[in-house]
Order: sequence, then C-alpha cells, then structure tokens
Amino acid sequence: MTEVIAMMHSRIFPIARVALGTYLLDNLDPLRSAAELLGGPKAAKRVMALAQDLSEPVPLTTRMGRALAWFEGLLTLERVHDFDTVEAERFAAIDPLDPVVADICALSDGFTDALTALRLEAPEIFQRRAEAA
Repeated sequence: MTEVIAMMHSRIFPIARVALGTYLLDNLDPLRSAAELLGGPKAAKRVMALAQDLSEPVPLTTRMGRALAWFEGLLTLERVHDFDTVEAERFAAIDPLDPVVADICALSDGFTDALTALRLEAPEIFQRRAEAA
C-alpha cells in the first residue's frame, strides 16, 4: 500500500525530477566544467541544454532520459576505455593528483544518486525505443 501511495504521490508531484533539476542547477557551473574537462566543449554545451530542458515545466521524454544517461556515463568515465573517443583522450590528459578529480567524483556521486531516484520515479523515460513499443 505504501508503494502505491508513493507512486501516486510522485505522479502528482515529481519529487525526484525536482531534486535532480535542483541538483543540476545548483551545481551547474562545476558540472559544466567537469563535462568540458571530460568531454570537451560539445559535452559542456550538452550539459547546458540538459539543464535548460529540465528547468522547463514539460513532461520528461525518452530523449531527456538518453541525455541524462549520457551525462551519467560521462561523469562515471563509462567510455574512457574506448581509445577512439574524445573522453579517453581527455581523461588521459588529467593528472590523477589534481584536486579536480575529487570534485568530479563528488559531483558524479550526487548526480548519480539523484538520477537513480528519477529512474525509480519515471522508469518509462529510460526505456529504449524497442522496449517502449
């Protein structure tokens, strides 16, 4: 019964969406900087576009879900093992002792926590097209 009430409550007031949007906007400059460091100027622009999308009072879409998953992958270094990516090149240039590494880890943890809550609240936006059909 509690799960039903929580599910209905999140439909009325999207708590996780608000929390993720707030986290993103409260940390926008450091998140944008982390995106640029890890993925270059295009990645920084994508983060700004994502922040703009989340700040709009419109329904979440699968496109937003893909953008959120992409950003989580960037922050968690998901693609640095593929040497043909910008992420691998940029990651290789970072000094592991640079204090920015700890900052990015903290930002990544906060973003991942907020995103995990959103995945529970709105799982439909993270479904792939084939699964959604």
